[in-house]
Amino acid sequence: VAQKVAEKYGFLLEIKHRGDAATQQAAKEKKDKKAEEDESKHLVPRPPVVCILGHVDHGKTSLLDAIRKANVVAGEAGGITQHIGAYQIEFNGRKITFLDTPGHAAFTKMRARGASLTGIAILVIAADDGFMPQTEEALKIVLAEKQNHPERFALIVAVNKMDVKGANLDQVKNQMQQRGVAPEDWGGETITVPVAAIKNQGITELLEMILLQADVLELKANPKAEASGIVIESEIDFGRGPLATVIVQRGTLRVGDAIVSGPYFAKVRALFDDKGKSIKEAPPASPVRVIGWSGTPDSGATFRAVKHAREAERLAEEGQLRLKKEATTAAAAPKEVS
Repeated sequence: VAQKVAEKYGFLLEIKHRGDAATQQAAKEKKDKKAEEDESKHLVPRPPVVCILGHVDHGKTSLLDAIRKANVVAGEAGGITQHIGAYQIEFNGRKITFLDTPGHAAFTKMRARGASLTGIAILVIAADDGFMPQTEEALKIVLAEKQNHPERFALIVAVNKMDVKGANLDQVKNQMQQRGVAPEDWGGETITVPVAAIKNQGITELLEMILLQADVLELKANPKAEASGIVIESEIDFGRGPLATVIVQRGTLRVGDAIVSGPYFAKVRALFDDKGKSIKEAPPASPVRVIGWSGTPDSGATFRAVKHAREAERLAEEGQLRLKKEATTAAAAPKEVS
């Protein structure tokens, strides 16, 4: 009956049964594989994504500020950009994206969710303090990441506070040597840049080294693919509802796209860049704030674009069910005491 009704209105009705899922899955996997092969044809260079790690008070934030200042276009009102958790600068005519969530909390979250935001990690070490507990922790994270993806991950050490009394570059290099990340000028392969963030010294050298590393890594992405990437942070804004800052890893995210991240989905109503400007599309490696979510997706979660909003909604619902299932099994299991 349904098919006849549909025919009367000029539609073809396809009927699918639930049992067909397995055959669909196989077809999908085949399609994914083909897509990967097609991918290599469309790859274009993308900007590096840089994450800054280091011990508390060693100057991660002042380094981020100095980098941002070096780039603030004269005449930009106040020069204070909207805080969206990441920003992009242009240096020597090329773009670099910085994660503005200093520290490894964001980084660990991403790793915990199996999403590696590949690119370049800058380990900030204060010249007067040298290695500290959190520096060690950050180094461990970076080395683990480097081991997993040597071809698309690099480490640069920025020795900050070179202007402070008691700054000792050699001591820091010595500590690096002991930990198996020998500096370049000591015959190792870790680029080490002395900087003084507060005085804006060494910032250009650092940016040059980032671009150099990006060239070595040959970072590429396919801007024609369906958009996918990582959620950096999300919040609820009064008036605009849930917002999430994402970094697009491949594909191009456009206004009107339907995207899904775990149990939440979004029909992209608007995109804003780190300067708060409304933009129509975001190419690979660009940080962008997305408006139109059904809830606040987790920081470090991945997102991907799907064909239409209905599909996104369905996938998000499946995500919710999965979470509920996990929650009930977790409740039944004895709690681990940390």
